[in-house]
Amino acid sequence: MKELKAKWIAADWGTTHMRAWAINEQGKVLAYSESNEGMKDLQQNEFEPVLLRLIESWLDSEKVTPVMACGMVGARQGWVETPYLKAPCVPIDKNQLTVATTKDTRIQVTLVPGVMQHNPADIMRGEETQIAGFIKENPGFDGIVCLPGTHTKWVNVKAGQIEKFKTFMTGELFGVISNETLIKHAISTKGWDQDSFKKGVLQGFKSPGTIASDLFSLRAESIVNELDFDAAKSTLSGLLLGLELNGAQDYWKDRDVTLIGSELLSNNYQQGLNILGGECKPFDLETATLSGLTSAYMELHSD
Repeated sequence: MKELKAKWIAADWGTTHMRAWAINEQGKVLAYSESNEGMKDLQQNEFEPVLLRLIESWLDSEKVTPVMACGMVGARQGWVETPYLKAPCVPIDKNQLTVATTKDTRIQVTLVPGVMQHNPADIMRGEETQIAGFIKENPGFDGIVCLPGTHTKWVNVKAGQIEKFKTFMTGELFGVISNETLIKHAISTKGWDQDSFKKGVLQGFKSPGTIASDLFSLRAESIVNELDFDAAKSTLSGLLLGLELNGAQDYWKDRDVTLIGSELLSNNYQQGLNILGGECKPFDLETATLSGLTSAYMELHSD
């Protein structure tokens, strides 16, 4: 059996998770590997050993294999801090890529910088690469890209540039409320109730000023009226999404919106937007990520 050796390696290294792909001469994926060792759990000197554990079998001892990485690996608490590009800007600028110091001579690790804006202050790391990949696959796109996640990004894309963007901590809020407040005693971990989700979206959108009261009502309803745990969880998800969609109206009302995220989150956002009369279409997250990292690799090695 022929040994698998990568021409180069693509890596998406986030706060809680890391994914890597071995790419061949023709740009095809040869292998995939992943780890739950995200940026938040690693010290600076631990990034290289974690990476090598995942990609060791893909390396050729006779040559240097390039690794192109995006995400929180380039944060201040990551492997090496990469300076932000300033919006409006292209998602990836080959002149701003940062090379990380490595001990292993078989790899050269290059990090994609994030993007910042001054007013209102905002930042992203990783999403810019997915946007670059989407633009590569959809040249001429003029509209909104929404990237659902722990910190959801709403991004105005025009003429191949990130014009402006807005971040919502909806995913993190859901996690904190579900696990760290008394509401955790009123919700399930796996079930789902679509009608409750819809009611939550409408309530969160129409009455953002009562969100703190609406959240406590989930606990009260579970005690007084024996609210079903699945219904409570779905209502919580809907309330927080409705709250976000209220604040993001300038980005989605009467706009061409593309969703780039996990299938589960993208489905929730699509349903939420549809409930409120918005329209959107999904774009595959892995395709966007790989296409963006490929763009960065090709730009770096174009000379």
